[in-house]
Amino acid sequence: MKITDVEAIQINPSLAARNADQKPRFSGIDTQTVWKVTADNGIVGYGDNRGHSAISDPGKAGLIGRTPFDFINASLGTGLMGALYDLMGKYLEIPAYKLMGQKVRDRVPVAAWSRPASPEDLAKEVQRAAAEGYMIFKIHTCAHYDVLEQTRAVEEVAPEGFRMHYDFNHNRTSTAVLALVQEMEKSWVVGFLEDPLNWRDIEGWRRLREMSHIPILMHVPQLGGGPEIMNGCADLY
Repeated sequence: MKITDVEAIQINPSLAARNADQKPRFSGIDTQTVWKVTADNGIVGYGDNRGHSAISDPGKAGLIGRTPFDFINASLGTGLMGALYDLMGKYLEIPAYKLMGQKVRDRVPVAAWSRPASPEDLAKEVQRAAAEGYMIFKIHTCAHYDVLEQTRAVEEVAPEGFRMHYDFNHNRTSTAVLALVQEMEKSWVVGFLEDPLNWRDIEGWRRLREMSHIPILMHVPQLGGGPEIMNGCADLY
């Protein structure tokens, strides 16, 4: 099986109708790239990534005429790699994960997601998400809205077992975060905290994890992962 063509198809998905009047709030998330890799046996692999991506002529030439199996564990970007793994999995008639390693879980929880929102808008989003079967809701926080007010609004409408995943985006000082988390711990609906502190503040991360029962998530360990893990900075990476 040899690759005969590689396409990067840039698309702009429409916002949901409920957000039609909030385009500034959702700016930048309506771009996506669908990758299509075709082989000489007619099999087509698909992948995708956020944002508009492209492939250069030399980059495409480096793929065409070669077997996709040459690129296992390569670093070609998530969208293109997804298409290559999809192609290989279809050819072998096996799930693509079998080409990556051992299976480690049977299911993955999926969360609803939204940009920063007022407490009122967030409550509506949570009700919509819960009605669709979601039990986790991730939202990015910002200086415009009070996280505690958002949390109280969610408590009024969320079903039992529902959890909020707050992403702080490294945008607060350790002093502010420690005080805020002490209050957030009182809420039954707060389930996860992501990137609560600046990634350089290793000691702050360690202290926060020691004092809080809320799971702490570090999106991308900026020091390589080793120092963060050795210092016990987070529960999940």
